[in-house]
Amino acid sequence: IGTMFLVHGCSLAVLLCLSSVQVATSLSLFPKFAMNHRQCHFQPLWRTLRGGAQVQSSDESEASAHLGGSASSPATRTPQKLQGAIIPLTTAVASFGRLYCQQLGRRPILTKSVTAGFVFGLSDYLAQRIENSKSGHLKMDATRIVASSLVGLLYFGPAAHYWYEMIFRLLPGTGLLSTMYKAFWGQIVFGPSFTCVFFAVSLLQSGDFSIGKWVAKIRSDLPGAWLAGVGYWPLVDLISFSVVPIIWIPLFINMCSLIWTIYLSLVANRK
Repeated sequence: IGTMFLVHGCSLAVLLCLSSVQVATSLSLFPKFAMNHRQCHFQPLWRTLRGGAQVQSSDESEASAHLGGSASSPATRTPQKLQGAIIPLTTAVASFGRLYCQQLGRRPILTKSVTAGFVFGLSDYLAQRIENSKSGHLKMDATRIVASSLVGLLYFGPAAHYWYEMIFRLLPGTGLLSTMYKAFWGQIVFGPSFTCVFFAVSLLQSGDFSIGKWVAKIRSDLPGAWLAGVGYWPLVDLISFSVVPIIWIPLFINMCSLIWTIYLSLVANRK
């Protein structure tokens, strides 16, 4: 029951995040960008807003002339204040996106691996916070956080890079059928293999690893984790394969992994 609540909650969170981005983009709150295969160019929309703010319609001009044109109305001042608050945010996001995109072009595997390492370490930290809130313990296991980070850095980042390159080479389409095939093979091959590696690292960092215990862990926890993944990752795959540009899919997957790895860390460290 708890697993099902987690799965549905994560699915709703992904949908809400996607909807929020779409709404914010339609309101010009986020920078718009256009990308090629290896490079992308960010154009903050506040530049367009700034240029457009100086254009008045004929009705507004007549109203301004009729009133003397000396003072702006509250309705005019409000967008200007909003624009002033948005400009630093959009500039920072655009600068980060430009830098990240450059690193993806120059060092794709390293960039994806470092991102995955950060996300996995943060996921385990949050998982420990959840565990400690239930048990009353306050001490964090730094070794466990480092181990999770290394899984993302040394395994998930490079593996995801080569996996998505291979899957797009074998199934290059972006239609519904091609997306379903990609999601299917992800659940059959990539997902279970990653979960088994995660279980092994969890046993290693706790000093309790043996082949027998690893096999027993896989038999007891992999079916439940795989079933939970079936309710989560196909939705993520549907969004990533049909909406997200190819160059940004690993980053999007890493962000979604933040939620998933919290759950997986709880399962992997369950006694």
